[in-house]
Amino acid sequence: MTPEQLRALLEQVAAEAAHSGELPGAAAAGLPEGAIFRPTDTRAAGVVADWVTPVAQRWASQLGLGARDLARVLAQGLTLQKPVAAVEVAPSGLIALTLEDASRSAIVAHVLEHQDEYALDGGAVLHVPAEAPGSRAPGDPVLGAQLAHARLCRLIRNAEAAGVERRASARVERLTHVIERHLLVALADLPQRLDTHAGDDVQQRRAVTDLADLANGWDHPLRPAVVDEPVRSVHGARVLLADAVRVVLRNGLARLGASAPERM
Repeated sequence: MTPEQLRALLEQVAAEAAHSGELPGAAAAGLPEGAIFRPTDTRAAGVVADWVTPVAQRWASQLGLGARDLARVLAQGLTLQKPVAAVEVAPSGLIALTLEDASRSAIVAHVLEHQDEYALDGGAVLHVPAEAPGSRAPGDPVLGAQLAHARLCRLIRNAEAAGVERRASARVERLTHVIERHLLVALADLPQRLDTHAGDDVQQRRAVTDLADLANGWDHPLRPAVVDEPVRSVHGARVLLADAVRVVLRNGLARLGASAPERM
């Protein structure tokens, strides 16, 4: 699920709570403007949630409620929604949301279906610039994202050479290891993150390089390597994920005006 889809889900929950009297009627008018959901911090040990939202902290005073009281009502409604696996409320009112595996992994098909426009500036046509090899200095952060893109291309080539097939029917919901979950959420979040920092070259580069770092952290045995191992359906799912990450890195690099080499 994308942040936009999560926002729509939360607006539905708030409206239903307003109609039932659990929240003031003003809650049915819609959530505060701006980004509402962000991924959980991937550096935090033991974190299992996918997304967090400070909406209760931002909205409570407008509704005349305490942040934690508002968060509890919203959390109770979210637990009844099919895409949601679990909801937690912190003492501060911060809401942490864990999605069902199928809902989290649906972003793979979405990216691959819209690969020529996903994460690009609204209405933009995909144009991948050409760069001469070695034109970027070793310390250029964009170079790291280009290397990650090239590694993913090599990974996909090697997996296909080993007999792994890219099938749309692959069960990507089986991609439940923590790093795979982080990657899936990062794919869903990148367009929002790039749009939020439109015009800020430093933050836009950081958004793309953070995704590249996550991709580089997706290592054996989680990558679709099949040496000395029979090909299984999960390998096909991993190749689809690798392809989706490749697409989003390519488009993010294009948005930065950088090339996306397939070999480096």
